[in-house]
Amino acid sequence: MLRARLRTWRLCRFGSHVHCLSSRRPRVVLGIESSCDDTGAAVVDEHGRVLGEALHSQKEEHLRVTDGLSSRFRTGGIIPHVAQALHRQHIARIVQEALEKSGLRASALSAVATTVKPGLALSLSVGLEFTGTLLQSLPTPFIPVHHMEAHALTVRMVHPLPFPFLVLLVSGGHALLALARGVSDFLLLGQALDEAPGDTLDKVRPSERAAAPPAALELTAVTLSPDRLPGGCL
Repeated sequence: MLRARLRTWRLCRFGSHVHCLSSRRPRVVLGIESSCDDTGAAVVDEHGRVLGEALHSQKEEHLRVTDGLSSRFRTGGIIPHVAQALHRQHIARIVQEALEKSGLRASALSAVATTVKPGLALSLSVGLEFTGTLLQSLPTPFIPVHHMEAHALTVRMVHPLPFPFLVLLVSGGHALLALARGVSDFLLLGQALDEAPGDTLDKVRPSERAAAPPAALELTAVTLSPDRLPGGCL
């Protein structure tokens, strides 16, 4: 059903989306993310400036499970049907909050970009369903986003990095090495044979995470200088 609805939307290929957008006014895109356990939305202009953003994290909900008598902590990981329900509960609020922070109405958007893959099917369906409903009332193109490609391209929002460049992507469900040759032109060089590091960390018992808590790893990734990496920025 979702595939059928996608075919009816004003579709833009991710690599050529500029040609789908009107040049009569500054281009502004609403991005919607629901591939896993975070519901996110952001309004970004054509210069890469984030005008407004909002995020709802499901971390605590997935860690704690209520069995009717007491609450206990799981060993980790995402519960797909819980993630789907929480996305549905929060996605409208998150999108509205991002729009309000940007100071723009939905009618001012030049396009809507939504994650279509890879990710949890139940989670992805919420973002796509919401996008479909939104586009029914807007004469706005739709940009399908491969979220691992998007991860690779975010560096260009903060650094003037020309193509081609080598990128190592390590996330909750993926670990891969690729050559980025263009906005939608990637050469996959290698990937994890079984589980990604983030997926493995999810399954470590909370009492054992103190040795390498995910938050500490994220902080290191943000603060680590590219000069300290072999070969510079990946």
